[in-house]
Amino acid sequence: MSNGWERIRLRVETKESLKSGNMDDTRTISCHILDTAVGKAAAGVPLVLYRQLPNDQWQEMGQATTNEDGRVSQLLGFADFQSGIYKLRFNIQPYFEAKKTPSFYPYIEIVVKCERGQHYHIPLLLSPFGYTTYRGT
Repeated sequence: MSNGWERIRLRVETKESLKSGNMDDTRTISCHILDTAVGKAAAGVPLVLYRQLPNDQWQEMGQATTNEDGRVSQLLGFADFQSGIYKLRFNIQPYFEAKKTPSFYPYIEIVVKCERGQHYHIPLLLSPFGYTTYRGT
């Protein structure tokens, strides 16, 4: 395990490599879903990523499904990632139906403002009758 200074150095180098145009770091938007009611990752949740257009319409940018660890590591290719407003639509109804668990939300939409040159990790802490989110690392 690296010490705190090593982690800081790695973050600074990553940020500098993005600013300098180094295409080795192509991270854009990732997500993770944790079902807090059972304390486990929410696997198999389909989601859709959209980008807001200048006319306030939404353009679909991609679809994915969370893996066994409840994660999607890359929602958008680096070449398609630009500064703007993005929306993640988590279709959670099938997840809870498969578990035979009643739930309140058929889907959850999270809208975020992103800037090119940064990575955005969007965790979703989920239960059948509530959720929370934040900007992760």
